[in-house]
Amino acid sequence: MKCAAGRKTKRTLVVVTLALASCRAPMQAPTSTPEVVPLYFVTSSSTDSLLRSLAATYTRENSLVAIVDQAANGTSIALALDPSQSTDPPLYALTTFLPSLENLWAAPLGQDGIAIVVHPRLNIPQLSADDLRRIFTGAVENWLELGGPDLAITVVSRDAESDTRRVFEQLVLGQRQITYNALLALTDSAMLDVLAQTPGAIGFMSMALVSGQVRVVPLVGELGDTPVLPTPLTVAEGTYPLRTPLLIVGSKPPEPGDGYYEFIVWAQQRQAQQIIGERYAPLP
Repeated sequence: MKCAAGRKTKRTLVVVTLALASCRAPMQAPTSTPEVVPLYFVTSSSTDSLLRSLAATYTRENSLVAIVDQAANGTSIALALDPSQSTDPPLYALTTFLPSLENLWAAPLGQDGIAIVVHPRLNIPQLSADDLRRIFTGAVENWLELGGPDLAITVVSRDAESDTRRVFEQLVLGQRQITYNALLALTDSAMLDVLAQTPGAIGFMSMALVSGQVRVVPLVGELGDTPVLPTPLTVAEGTYPLRTPLLIVGSKPPEPGDGYYEFIVWAQQRQAQQIIGERYAPLP
């Protein structure tokens, strides 16, 4: 009898357990968490702040997109665009200098101007392209020879890997070399600091990065022309002579739906162009 009672009790417990289970709310099917899509870019010192500004606005409205600057990890634009270096995921560069590589794809976002900057108390009313060639090659060593004060010229240059230096050499120097006596600034911040602390110093940088630490020298294209300062308007109009395109460059074109395509299309439209137009010349 004890055995039978034991079996009955066991059966009762099983039934109760099943009955309680049947009263529970139905389990919901698991839902997948949306994944954030990273977009990888490489910038130079003249474009990294622009990428941050564009990314802040774009990701605020597209919360499932993260824009990552791989330059912070030591990836250079040259490496990102080298066709022998296959990268997965793909890399695109935001740059003002188009490398001389074949089969690159590029999308324009606007234009930048290369500003000629000097010590804040050095009052030089204007310079020409020929003046710049003579200064930066070391052919002229005193501002007195160019109508300025009796003060030695100190040339300050960016490093050889700088996009801004490459553009400056291409637009102004051609095959000529910057003087070996030039001081070297490894960053644009360093360029500003050296110019601010060195009487008679002259250098160059993106107009988007100019600060009150330095004075910007107006340029003339031809003798008798009106001197022009670099601004988004003068660069857009083509009246400022040292201009360079602002580009997104890749080893292959983006495809609709891959994230890059949508971001680049957005960057060419009104909202992004207003951001670009604050410091650069936007698209026409």
